[in-house]
Amino acid sequence: MALQTIELDTLEWQQMVTAIRTRIVPDSQGKWTLHAPVDPGVTMLELFAWLLDQRIYWMDQIPASLSLASLALLGEAPNPAQAAVTVLQMSDPAIPPGFPVAAKGTLMQLADSNPPVIFALNDGLTVLPVSGITIRVDGIDHTNDLQQCRLVPLISGGNTSGQVEIILSLSAKLPAIAAGQFFSIMLDLETPGAVFPQWTAEAVSGVSAPATLTWSYTSTSNAASAAFAADQISDGTVGLRRSGVVRLPLPSDWQPEAQGSNPSITAYKILLQIQNATFTYPPQLRRLKANAVLAQNSWPRVENPETDNWLPLPGNIVSLSDRPIENTVQVSVTEQDGVAHPWLPVSDLSLSGPTSRAFVVNRATSTIGFGDGLTGRLPVTNPKNKSDIAVTYQAGGGTAGNVGEGSQWVTATGALPQFLATNLAPGDGGAESETIAAATARSIAALNERNRAVSKTDCENLAQTTPGVALTRAFAAVGYHPDFPSSTVPGAITVFVVPYAPRVQTDGDWASDVYDPAPVPDQGALQAAQAVLNTAKLIGGQVFVCPPVYRSVWLTLVIAVDSQLSTSLRQQIITGLHNFLDPLVGGTAGEGWLFGDPLRPSSLLRVAQGILGTAGDVLSVAVRIDSTNATAQPCQDVPIQPHELVNLVHVDLNTQRRSVQSGGLR
Repeated sequence: MALQTIELDTLEWQQMVTAIRTRIVPDSQGKWTLHAPVDPGVTMLELFAWLLDQRIYWMDQIPASLSLASLALLGEAPNPAQAAVTVLQMSDPAIPPGFPVAAKGTLMQLADSNPPVIFALNDGLTVLPVSGITIRVDGIDHTNDLQQCRLVPLISGGNTSGQVEIILSLSAKLPAIAAGQFFSIMLDLETPGAVFPQWTAEAVSGVSAPATLTWSYTSTSNAASAAFAADQISDGTVGLRRSGVVRLPLPSDWQPEAQGSNPSITAYKILLQIQNATFTYPPQLRRLKANAVLAQNSWPRVENPETDNWLPLPGNIVSLSDRPIENTVQVSVTEQDGVAHPWLPVSDLSLSGPTSRAFVVNRATSTIGFGDGLTGRLPVTNPKNKSDIAVTYQAGGGTAGNVGEGSQWVTATGALPQFLATNLAPGDGGAESETIAAATARSIAALNERNRAVSKTDCENLAQTTPGVALTRAFAAVGYHPDFPSSTVPGAITVFVVPYAPRVQTDGDWASDVYDPAPVPDQGALQAAQAVLNTAKLIGGQVFVCPPVYRSVWLTLVIAVDSQLSTSLRQQIITGLHNFLDPLVGGTAGEGWLFGDPLRPSSLLRVAQGILGTAGDVLSVAVRIDSTNATAQPCQDVPIQPHELVNLVHVDLNTQRRSVQSGGLR
């Protein structure tokens, strides 16, 4: 529970004046008779009351230095400005286009922006003159699907391996000089909201890939596939787990494909082999773009300010040309001993001593400030040196980089070669420097976050919020040990997790093509959740993360009808029962079948009857579990273990003639 805020400023000026006046008569023994404001003594009393009121007001304020010190005790500090990141698709404006290299750090400026919005390329790449891209999955051409904005599965459902061919059509043949350079392609996948693309600030690294990817090309030496150098491949998709940019080296022996009807086009094939796949559902490709590269709204600057007019007194500052990102600023001062000493950035100089080589960065004014000799050392330079101070920093950052998708970019400097670009994703993650008030509020909120696995609910919440993976549901079985399922083990907790899987109810019609009634997380997702819980668990406790346990279910329904059930109505009943028992959208609340909830024929009958309507009457529902040979008992609940879910395998719909009712009231 948070402590109540202490208020020291509880007196007002009028209250103090009134209290003082009541003391005039007794303290003066009746000799002071004029108490009006015109009396000089009363004027002095009012002045002292005003001074005391000011002191009380100051005493009730919290200085910035105290707030920063309190944040430091909590291991927190105001966040510096953040640079936005986007994906630029580079192009060569030259006619005819060549194979120019956009070097790492190339500055690109948003067209017609004032002041200019500048992004720097994170990597270098050779800009290929791509006139078209063809994609085949397991030999089937899906190029038209991508052009029509339809999702393309990169592996067949239920398979653990697959092959994807990406053919780049170039308007010129690759020159020998391009060998050893890099090119890149962007794979934009349809992923759940919890799995962020590579180019966003929330992207997570360190999660194991759900499949083994091998990238290869057709070699001229033997006309067979040769793998790209594995140590030079940068896979931003992490094995097709998320959207990202794949960066590949240009081989010297890349053989073009057979010429088509257009002799001016040279095609080169990239072969992607997917092996050991453990995807919860097949990755769905939304966009495929060449010449894509990550860029961020920051660029390096080096400055050597003049210090000839500096005096060994407080107040000397360094003015920078651009707005700095605070935590990137590095300062070196050549002092009177002739040695260049590094100085360290601090958020506040009040905690620095007279000998501390510290400085503060003011992003708003683009300046660097130093101490006064008491709180922070004075930067006394050597008068014989021309360049006493060297400042390196990253300029940029802030919300200006959060630009919209599809904006046009040009090379920011006059250097050659010139490039054009279009950003394939919105600028993401740009933020201004955090204020002390915002940092304080964030720290207070962090105190209420669940970051320790103490209770059952803690374990479930931590597993579901594992960064970088999409785990929709979790159930913590206290006392359950995977190696001793029949015993209760003190101190052991097993968390069963259900991953995200597409459903028509939440994702649209495309989900029906990849529907999996019993989704299971891949090993990388389980390891990521296990790592989170290992960090959060209590000392001496054991926490395990396991995939869900599904019990196979067969249903037999007896339905009385006037005429034969139509195929469409049969399918609606079967689909409705599947949806009702679904681990993600099932149950009465539509949030997934509850862990350990028994199978109640009465509930299943109600679902089937609701779909059937007046077309018939559901007479009975029989449930059998795990074995087709088990005897199904109608109208009897079938229990399952508290940590288990169900998987509806088959539904039998048996019909009989509905008897004609007679007599009674109509």
